[in-house]
Amino acid sequence: MARDGVAAVRAARSSNSKKRSPAHKAQDVQVMSTNSSSIVSKRSVEKLYYPREPHFFRFFVHKFMRRSPLINRGYHLRLHVIDVLVRRFLQGVGPDSSGKTKVVVNLGCGSDVLPWQCLSRYPEHCGRARFVDVDFPELIERKRQTVAATPELLAGLTGVRAQQQQRHPSVVFESDRYVQIGCDLRELATLQQALAAVLGDLAGCEFLFVAEVSITYMETAGADEVIRWASTLGDAEFVLLEQILPDGDGHPFATTMLQHFDKLNTPPKSVRAYPSVADQQHRFSSRGWSTAVRVWTLWQAWADDTFLSPADRAALDQVEPFDEWEELALFASHYCLVHAKVVSGGGSAAATEATPMPPPPSSASVPVQSVALQFDACAGQRGQRRFGTAMLLSSQDNSSSTSPVVLNVMGLGAKSRLQSCDVFGQAGHGDNNGALAAREFTLGEGGPASRMCHSLTDLGGGHGVLLAGGRAGPSSPFKDCWVFQQSASASGGAWKRTHDLPTPLHRHSVTALGATGMALLAGGRGEADALADCLLYRPQTGWVVCEILGHDRPATVYGAMLCALTGGETNPNARFSGVYAGGLRDGVVADQIFHWELDKPTIRYTIPRPAGALDEGCSRRLLARFGAACLPRASASSPGEFVVLGGVASAHLLDHQDEILVCRVTADEYEICSRLVGGQGMITTTTPPLPRPLLTGTSALLAPPDGRRAVVVGGGATCFSMGTFWNKGVYTIDLGAPLCSSGVVVDGVPEEDAPPRWAHEKTLDIIPGSGSEQRAAAQDTASSSASGGPSPTVTAIARVTLETPDDFARVLRDGRPVVLTGLDLGACVSTWSLDYLANKIGHDRKVVVHEATTQAMDFAAKNFRYATAGFGEFARRVAHGERLYLRALSHDRPAEKPAALADDFPALAPDFALPPQLSAVADSLFSSVLRVSGPVNMWLHYDVMANVYCQIAGSKRLMLFPPGDVEHLSFPPGASSSSIDVFASLQSSSDSSTTTTTTALSQTHPHEAVLSPGDVLYLPPLWLHTATTVVSSSGGGETSIAVNIFFRDLDGGAYAPGRDVYGNRDLAAYEKGRQDIARVVASFQRLPPAARQFYLLRLADELRRKAQ
Repeated sequence: MARDGVAAVRAARSSNSKKRSPAHKAQDVQVMSTNSSSIVSKRSVEKLYYPREPHFFRFFVHKFMRRSPLINRGYHLRLHVIDVLVRRFLQGVGPDSSGKTKVVVNLGCGSDVLPWQCLSRYPEHCGRARFVDVDFPELIERKRQTVAATPELLAGLTGVRAQQQQRHPSVVFESDRYVQIGCDLRELATLQQALAAVLGDLAGCEFLFVAEVSITYMETAGADEVIRWASTLGDAEFVLLEQILPDGDGHPFATTMLQHFDKLNTPPKSVRAYPSVADQQHRFSSRGWSTAVRVWTLWQAWADDTFLSPADRAALDQVEPFDEWEELALFASHYCLVHAKVVSGGGSAAATEATPMPPPPSSASVPVQSVALQFDACAGQRGQRRFGTAMLLSSQDNSSSTSPVVLNVMGLGAKSRLQSCDVFGQAGHGDNNGALAAREFTLGEGGPASRMCHSLTDLGGGHGVLLAGGRAGPSSPFKDCWVFQQSASASGGAWKRTHDLPTPLHRHSVTALGATGMALLAGGRGEADALADCLLYRPQTGWVVCEILGHDRPATVYGAMLCALTGGETNPNARFSGVYAGGLRDGVVADQIFHWELDKPTIRYTIPRPAGALDEGCSRRLLARFGAACLPRASASSPGEFVVLGGVASAHLLDHQDEILVCRVTADEYEICSRLVGGQGMITTTTPPLPRPLLTGTSALLAPPDGRRAVVVGGGATCFSMGTFWNKGVYTIDLGAPLCSSGVVVDGVPEEDAPPRWAHEKTLDIIPGSGSEQRAAAQDTASSSASGGPSPTVTAIARVTLETPDDFARVLRDGRPVVLTGLDLGACVSTWSLDYLANKIGHDRKVVVHEATTQAMDFAAKNFRYATAGFGEFARRVAHGERLYLRALSHDRPAEKPAALADDFPALAPDFALPPQLSAVADSLFSSVLRVSGPVNMWLHYDVMANVYCQIAGSKRLMLFPPGDVEHLSFPPGASSSSIDVFASLQSSSDSSTTTTTTALSQTHPHEAVLSPGDVLYLPPLWLHTATTVVSSSGGGETSIAVNIFFRDLDGGAYAPGRDVYGNRDLAAYEKGRQDIARVVASFQRLPPAARQFYLLRLADELRRKAQ
């Protein structure tokens, strides 16, 4: 370009820049900042999902951060669909092609590494291809600097030009196959000039424009102009990925997404102009893309063989366990993928060879039934849990004097799985009996451990409520089963262990068989595969496999709908029938609807034909769901009616009119009879009225006395990286007739029919274990042990004095715990007290503490709560003997950064010093933690890193067990904590007439240390330990103050990658080993149970021998 032309371009860019207001310029900066978060997620995907490929994002992301499985899976899908379309474009280069140069232009590229990925993955197709990255000049300049300074990025590039040799002022980097252009996409004339400068005759090129969530941040007119302009350059394709609003901006996911981007000041500006797949189709076809336009939602693309085969989807589960299917469906349904093509001369080549996904099913021919929908808000964060399961308890004599109580049991809370249940009470107009019943409701001791995705089934007839299975992590299902028996007074109840499932399961489907006490289970996900069998539960004999008769058999799925609709109410010999539909198979919702008939213990499935106005394809795709609730319609006018609530459907987002369906099924046919929506009869206790619920992860049940209403509690979803949406109250849905148009009404509902209000009354902890039965068994075992069982010997931990660092090196090599004496820890030993700490730290400084209800804290049972308090208040309460414990966290970034005494409590740091003998600790230091404890016991656990525990004030008693004792101390798979109360076991032994301990410790090798101020305990990695504050002989409260320093004693590669704030994440080899075990177990699933058990036990014995 001539020098005066360069000057003209620069002048034009300066003039355009001046036209931008300060607010618009600030927003441009915010848009550029979205790149930072995106590439961190893409780096996470690159490292986990593409381990055998060269990694390029690592040069733009300085610190690896492992994202959650949901974000990893979503970003993998984003990257993969674009990669497939780019690969197909590049593969057009060959003897049968047009001979034009293939040019991939990444619009708003940020730090994407698409050119290097293509050059690495498809070198045979890139010989005559060129890659052009385009973004804001400021951002592209940073990318240029990174490329120029990184030999690995320059290695594959030839013909790199010096900056002063660039052929256009907007071109900041140029090589034979890769170019960077710094240009605002609103300046298309400048962009076209720059392309012409580096490519020559544009008519000799075939373009693929990629815009991955980039032009959506432009004003809609500007983004549309980019699309139109790209279609004028001759032969071209366009790949667009951006947000849509398939059910409007009122959908809970859409609301959360838009609020997130608004908060970042980066609103997607085209999303309301083009909210649907059809709108995006028209957007492109009306702007020059006349040859072909195909549009998918990402949820459709996930299920389309164009992008992923069933084997491809299954392989992803080997990368990391995944079970966030509802949330993936919500995210992927709110993003669209457009592939458009225009061929000069009016050619008719297709954009892809694949058949486009069918349009979302239209339910317009199904009548809409307006019903009463009541919402009762819960205060604050009460009642917020997902993937729990609810049960409804009422007086066993059906008296009206005691109102029903709803328990929403366990599930997932804001941060972790919950070991509790929410208690909801009911009160009508002026009636407080329900609230009183809920407030007085109590649980007996003992019960299942925390879990989610389990089932609760009311067996009827006084048989109790059956809890079956569930999971901890996605690859850690449970097989234990429990029955909840309500007390005679209906004021409480207790759990009792019953027959285990034959195999661990979660996301299985269970339905009661009348009030016979029996239940039917179908599907469910095990440790590796889904269950292909049906199981029948009888209270006396447990679970048996049902024989399936006939040729029609459902696909092996989990998360399906199962409901018994006809059969004898109390006759155990009666036949039962019902519906089984949907579920997940190979990562997509199975298109299946079955009628079943059970003649115990055989079951026969039939495939009914569709009836009604909908064609078969539409009706099946509306009814077949994953994670939906299925309830019999008690007010049904004909047998076989049921109601479907929520869940996710195959390849499309359920809109608000399709979420709740009334259906019927017989052996011959099924029909979607109506769609239920809240109408003029909405009742609400909030202003403004009725927040829209998100019907995923909810618990739904029928309310007494007639079962005409459904009660929905809990639910919500993690909305990808954009926040979490929670349902904030209880919804009551009228499943009966349409709203009356006459008569006395209360808030739009006939007065006599107005449902009582629901209120969250309290949350009750469920203490895991078998309660009194477990204690009796333990006492029996203890008695047996006293009459001749083995008794462990408690070994005193050696106390040694260190003179030099070499002395400590010998301690490290020996690998056994020792108490180090005579070390100089600084002035802290003589000065630190609660008052001193409060004055130095500040009385108002907020700290997060453990607030315990009993002396023995239990991490698994969560019998404590995290509370925030000023340090002065915390110190005062500890001094008065309250059960409090402080494990200090990083002050500024507690969720991201390990604790560091010098940074977190700078006023205390000068008082404490690591002695020179412990220089090895300082050289490999990971964290330094302040610990302040009242009269509580730290739970039994292990640390992956070595550490030294420096006792500063007070005294501490610690019990340690060597790593080999882990198999005797009830550590669940994958957990680093146990619920065994070591001190209680030892105390019960000392109080007895023998010297033996209970069986829990009988095969262990306990070591004991009592630390005084100035003592330092060296704790080798993986030694299991628990600690308690030593109480004075007078019974007064004692306080322990300590500094706990963790350090790495292994090579860095031994530790698992990713965030590890506590320094307690298991080693990488163990995490991989658990995944390998899951795969090994899966390989035996198709064998008969006896053979499977035989060979797995043999393998377990081999592992045990190698461990020895």
